[in-house]
Amino acid sequence: MSATKRLYRRFDEWARNRSRLGYAAFVGLVSASSYLLVGTLLGGSVILEAVTMGLTLALLFFAFDPNEQS
Repeated sequence: MSATKRLYRRFDEWARNRSRLGYAAFVGLVSASSYLLVGTLLGGSVILEAVTMGLTLALLFFAFDPNEQS
């Protein structure tokens, strides 16, 4: 297995083993940071949109818990 694949699997396992709240906060933080970074690189002021997107995704991931094992 390549080093890249091992690193991805390790990170994926770490992320999926977070609590429901921890995973939702992680997703919200990553999405808001990504949106802010891309918006800034494209020359826009997107602070409000980035925060709104991060909060929305965090709430959705917390509410619907995609990592729930049936």
